Amino acid sequence: MEETGGLRRRLRRYWAMRKDPDESAMLTASLSFFVNAAIGVGKLLLGIGLGSFWFVVNGAYYLLLCIARGRAVGQYRRALAMDGGARQALERAVTRHTGVFLILLGLVYALTCLRMYLHGDSTVYRGYMVYLVALVAFVKMGFAISGTLSARKRNSPIVTAVKVLSFADALVSIVVTQCTLLTFKNSPHAVTSSALFGLGVSGLFLLAGLIMAIRGRKSAGK
Repeated sequence: MEETGGLRRRLRRYWAMRKDPDESAMLTASLSFFVNAAIGVGKLLLGIGLGSFWFVVNGAYYLLLCIARGRAVGQYRRALAMDGGARQALERAVTRHTGVFLILLGLVYALTCLRMYLHGDSTVYRGYMVYLVALVAFVKMGFAISGTLSARKRNSPIVTAVKVLSFADALVSIVVTQCTLLTFKNSPHAVTSSALFGLGVSGLFLLAGLIMAIRGRKSAGK
């Protein structure tokens, strides 16, 4: 009976978190942390085992994303226990650090896309995996757009930082989807066109990261 009661309390706490937009965003980010960690470690080990620079860099991208998300979620929990100036200072620091991580993500992803463009390296999916990749990408993008709009209304810098990272993750998934679908259709320029698209996305990461880093630094200087 005690175990049943404990399970019910955990379920009630879970649904209460789901009803709060900020808590829901942190819960999703926490789950994504473990997914990104598994993908990153897997690709890194595969790259080392195969001697593949592409897999190593791709794994590094996911691990950076994992670290950025984990740090933001952890700082959000700390901020809940703070008030006034201390909380604002922490939020500014998270904004600044997330900007730095975005710049690093942009650089690493640019290397991945440059490798794709020059050497044609990419992960090729077949059969039903093509549709699964596309579904995951569009679901990620839908949640990222919805979450970004919600974060603007909530005016929470840390939640906004998490949503920016989710949007970055979704954009990379869209690039992968484009490459997957074009390869599935036997397009001769599937990899090169997707690599160029990815380089454009990398540029967006660099720009967004620079803006966040500068904004956090300026706020800290006030």
